[in-house]
Amino acid sequence: MSGILFVFWKSELSQPIFDFAHSYGIGMNRTVDYSDLFALTILPISYKYWNSYSRQILEPKRALKPIIITICSISFIATTLPKHYEKISLKSEFSTDIKSEYQNVRNQLNLYKEGLFEKDNYRIELPEKRAHILTSIKVDSINENTTKIVLDSILSFTVEGNGFIFSSGIKEKDVDYIRNLKQSEIEKLFSEQIKNEFE
Repeated sequence: MSGILFVFWKSELSQPIFDFAHSYGIGMNRTVDYSDLFALTILPISYKYWNSYSRQILEPKRALKPIIITICSISFIATTLPKHYEKISLKSEFSTDIKSEYQNVRNQLNLYKEGLFEKDNYRIELPEKRAHILTSIKVDSINENTTKIVLDSILSFTVEGNGFIFSSGIKEKDVDYIRNLKQSEIEKLFSEQIKNEFE
């Protein structure tokens, strides 16, 4: 029964349940991923254990059973949170000077590169919207104590679902809010976050 329910849950066959839940604002979500069916290989092992003499020796105490059941139940329904990703692709020439040494700025901003591009990626965080805006920036040393940060490109944004069972998952109003931000507003968010990093 566990195997049948797991296959049903991880397949498109269960989609009507989620469609019904979403129509009433219940944020149930799961990821269709057939590679997860590999977990079913544990069933023959657990069946063999259930029918073996060792089960009587290793049987958990009564107080532990609710804990084990809770952990197993959470593991069963755990999945990747839903995300909304959208490209923006805007060029910018906004820049700001920071009174800090070049390497210290790089370390403080947790910069990272993707691929072979020269520019660094930097995320503008919007925690109240459960979202971030991905940007490409350039960091240049002006002198020993001053570093210039240039916002080169605004690349994309991502909004995440909140992960609660009885919620609306990804909020469309949060997606619309970020989608409708003007370039100057994104540059302002960038500037404010950079300043906060070095206060």
